[in-house]
Amino acid sequence: MKARGWRRGALFGLMMTFALVAAGCGGDDEEPSGAQSGGSTELQGLITPDTLTVATELPAPPFWNGDDYDNLTGGFEVDFSKEMAKRLGINNVKFVEMPFAGLVAGQQCPCDIDFSQVTITPERSKVVQFTEPYFDANQGVLARKGITVASLDDAKKLRWGAQLNTTATTFLADKIQPATEARIFDRTVDAFQALKAGQIDAVLLDTSIVLGAVDAGQVGDAEVVGQFKTGEVYGAVVNKDSKNLEAFNTAIKAMVQDGTRDKLFKQYFAEQAQVPVIPV
Repeated sequence: MKARGWRRGALFGLMMTFALVAAGCGGDDEEPSGAQSGGSTELQGLITPDTLTVATELPAPPFWNGDDYDNLTGGFEVDFSKEMAKRLGINNVKFVEMPFAGLVAGQQCPCDIDFSQVTITPERSKVVQFTEPYFDANQGVLARKGITVASLDDAKKLRWGAQLNTTATTFLADKIQPATEARIFDRTVDAFQALKAGQIDAVLLDTSIVLGAVDAGQVGDAEVVGQFKTGEVYGAVVNKDSKNLEAFNTAIKAMVQDGTRDKLFKQYFAEQAQVPVIPV
């Protein structure tokens, strides 16, 4: 935190002398307009004072448990963002909607920070501002019951679905190269509906997301049959004009280093380590 100070005056006879005394703590502090003290940094220009406004696109269990932004019951990114706000000295957290496709295209978010399971890529980094990584991710195969995917050859034979502007679409095109052109959907729920209707055989999406969809009953009798190890990591997204990236990064790195992130991972993603890895 920047050193703070106060002015003290002393009157000696008819002469008034003012001295500025530097101090590390205490005193009648004044902060810059629009700034809020938090942790070891100052937060500036929060959308709502003393509130961290966090955006995402629902549904996304187990990162976000619930379909109502005002009545979420928990989730990895819900708990992670609340803990981050606490460490930054912010008393309130508000959750709002931001479509994923618009977010990764660089649209301004009505938020201070967005947690939407966004894989950090060089292309996206040109249009959005990422925080430090907070999550490791692979690509999971969500398939209709009875379908087996044990090899890349098996994967090539399937009718695939994926979400627009996700890294899954790139992996499908560059690595799997299916015999039938993949269908691309605007939202994950649209891909899940197509799978339930038998219009596609499988959906490629982050392993943690498809496992959450199965647990939440969003995909009928479909199941996660494997995953491709891709070495991807998620970063939160902040608007390009945000002055709070350093503060957010400080909090995220501390939560990774002290085991808070891993504790939440074990709470919400115990199944992920059991999903078979498909060789590429």
